[in-house]
Amino acid sequence: MTSSHTETEPIYFVALDDRVDICAEVLATTGEPTAADREHAADLKRVVFDGIITAIEHGLAKSSVGLWADSDLGESVLLRAKAMSMTTASSPGSGPHSLGKLNVDYTAVQLTFNPDGPEEAHEELLTRLKIVSDKAKDESVPLLIELDTVPTETQIEMYGTVSDARAMSLLSAIQQLQNAGVDPAVWAFEPAEDDVFTSAIAAQAHLDDRTNKVLFVVSGELAAGQIGSDLIEDEKQVVQLAARTHGVSGVLVGPGFYFRHLVQLQEGIIERSEATDVIASHLSEISGIFEKSRSASEVL
Repeated sequence: MTSSHTETEPIYFVALDDRVDICAEVLATTGEPTAADREHAADLKRVVFDGIITAIEHGLAKSSVGLWADSDLGESVLLRAKAMSMTTASSPGSGPHSLGKLNVDYTAVQLTFNPDGPEEAHEELLTRLKIVSDKAKDESVPLLIELDTVPTETQIEMYGTVSDARAMSLLSAIQQLQNAGVDPAVWAFEPAEDDVFTSAIAAQAHLDDRTNKVLFVVSGELAAGQIGSDLIEDEKQVVQLAARTHGVSGVLVGPGFYFRHLVQLQEGIIERSEATDVIASHLSEISGIFEKSRSASEVL
């Protein structure tokens, strides 16, 4: 187990990669996007980045902020972030530019993995991930894995509930990936409903004195209709749990925290400056809740 998580500055990693198709889901384009569509989508990513910068100007520590963007439409924000000495990540193969040319800090991968999946596909995936992991180490662009699992009906029946089956599958998935030599510098996952399971999963990530970081995913769900910048109660609870769970360094902030504001901007409901300000407010709220919860945590 690593030393106390109070020794490291909290991390707020914003996911601005291609998990959301800005052209299709915000601009409502059909078919192949035009060059104008693509530039518009890239500009909307700059709106989110400007919100991050505004949060930094309002007191959020720049050294605590990370940006995960794709190397295609997100190239400009990655370059701006790197120029500001912010931590950056991008997925391999997500655009025409290599991660080396973009000089990102992490090779980032979204992975849905069930440890009890079909053996042949299972072994093939582990082999490919080991190659990615080794290449990331060789190129000094360490791996960030955002991990999820979808339990089978058999697993749900075995463990009693969907949430418990997912928690046990996550725990086993991390163990299997570690045993296969896949050893990321950062694990990110949505916490289990049971805090005991969540602590066990975080502990597994740090097994054998591994010094990697663990992030909890917050605002992963899209919410186009929700108005305002405040976090919903479930999101607040995830941030609070991350702050008080031993071995957890921060949160990976999903597209739910900016998606609805981009939709409202596109529809003319809010101005660009309003979108930037509300995104900044949302990120600052996450930081405030995390730091307040960590300072009050009984485990510290």
